[in-house]
Amino acid sequence: MVIRLWHSRVHGMAGKSFSATAASVAAAIVFSFLLGSAPAVAAPAIPAFPMPAPIDTTAYKSYSYVRFIDGQDSVKLTDEQFYDIAGKVIFPINKYYLPKNDSLILQLKNEVFPLINRDSLELAYMMLRGAASPEGPTRWNKILGERRAEALLNFVKQNLVVPVKEDLDMDIDIEDYRTLCIMMRRRGDKDYGYVQALCDQYLPKDQIAKLKATLRATRQGTLWFRLFREYFPQLRAARVIFFFHAPQSHKKPEVVEPIPVVPVTVEPAKVEPEKVEPAPIAKDTATVVPVSPAPAPQPWMERYARRELLSVKTNLLGYVGYMPNYGRYCPIPNVAIEYYPLRGHFTYGASFDFPWWQHYWQHKYFQIRNYQLESRYYFRRGDIELRPEGQGAAYKGLYLQAYGNIAVFGICFDERRGWEGEVFGAGLGVGYVLPLGKREHWRMEFQLQVGFLYGGYDPYQWENPVNPAYQDHLYYYDWTQKPSFFKKRQYRFTWVGPTRIGVTLSYDLLYRKARNKTNGIHTSDDTEPTKRYNPLVPYEKREKGDRQ
Repeated sequence: MVIRLWHSRVHGMAGKSFSATAASVAAAIVFSFLLGSAPAVAAPAIPAFPMPAPIDTTAYKSYSYVRFIDGQDSVKLTDEQFYDIAGKVIFPINKYYLPKNDSLILQLKNEVFPLINRDSLELAYMMLRGAASPEGPTRWNKILGERRAEALLNFVKQNLVVPVKEDLDMDIDIEDYRTLCIMMRRRGDKDYGYVQALCDQYLPKDQIAKLKATLRATRQGTLWFRLFREYFPQLRAARVIFFFHAPQSHKKPEVVEPIPVVPVTVEPAKVEPEKVEPAPIAKDTATVVPVSPAPAPQPWMERYARRELLSVKTNLLGYVGYMPNYGRYCPIPNVAIEYYPLRGHFTYGASFDFPWWQHYWQHKYFQIRNYQLESRYYFRRGDIELRPEGQGAAYKGLYLQAYGNIAVFGICFDERRGWEGEVFGAGLGVGYVLPLGKREHWRMEFQLQVGFLYGGYDPYQWENPVNPAYQDHLYYYDWTQKPSFFKKRQYRFTWVGPTRIGVTLSYDLLYRKARNKTNGIHTSDDTEPTKRYNPLVPYEKREKGDRQ
């Protein structure tokens, strides 16, 4: 038996009756030996002291993005698990400020953060991922992903009382193709196998530009437009998961009775913490989310949308033509066609002018055949992804034009004034296409061409110019010298200036019919895409951005 004296009590008794105290101690010792080694005198009861209430982690179970880990265990999540667990903030297109009415922002601010601050939880780890959808320039998408992640991080720092460590895991998806493939596979999208094959081919090499160009060119842009409409809005997001240290609950401490010696140093027994149940997330890895088996890749169907292919047009000003020297109404019939590609700025066309008027007995002829080829550059793009079927004409508005033409002509005003020859030219033009009607199948065009014309011609007349007395009622070249000196097209002329003014009415004559075409899936090494895809294995983290 060990007896410890409280030194403060011994020194405090100096000057008092020490003998009485010693007698009391001796009596206590004798009494203790008489009753055995166990103390017979009960120690005074120690009053109970308040303990902190245990933290109830069940309140956080409704928030999948709040997790608890034990100690300093590292957390590893696959792309599939991160997609299922993380809370996400959806951003407007080309924006990186936090939307005020976003469901996650409201939930964090009004429910989650007040609970965390009340319980004083210690933040152990945070996974944060910012991303952009692929339709914009790659360099700008990288900036968008970074700023979206930073916006969410600043929001967390401003609303959490606990400090946020700087060594958090913040990953930037320049263009979130990982999430795109996950969503397509889970929806059972028929194009999933093809898109996944392209991602497996280009993403490990950071060839984002080639991946994007291939997707844009697939099926004449219809696949890209469908992805843009159905999946891209969900890719403009910042996602986050919080990992907190598992809180230690407490139980009432055990009271240890002191030795029946007065005074005796009483040392309360140490309170051993209760063993805590394992956290929802294991020590080395996160809870594995069940993943449905990936569907087998199917041949994708190439769909051609019904959109304008070819238009026919005519210049209305040609039908009001009148030539003074000709002395009568002489309209210029004309027709033109224009071909519209599925994308880009350029279109291609041809026109034909064919006035072929003759009045033999009056010696009047106005006969021209003019053939012209042209190409137009519309300032407004005509991509089918931007203006598919049902959204009006693809090519309209202001355009520039380059053309080349060749013509043959025969013009005669009377018996002594007639000319025939050939001419060619080239030039530039400017115009504007104004749609008519709701569907814009009819359009009005205003056009001005400027260029040059160069040609050769010969004058001719009625009857023989050398011997007027000889009348055989035929036309002769106007040549009075020796016949051996005559050379055809010995006269030349050149013109520089306006070559055409047009007010043209056009109508879409032919359309691309909506049709499907089956195509197989091809990769660079003729490997099926699903053989190299494991949904539980994340892609490599991409640190280098693509340079376009």
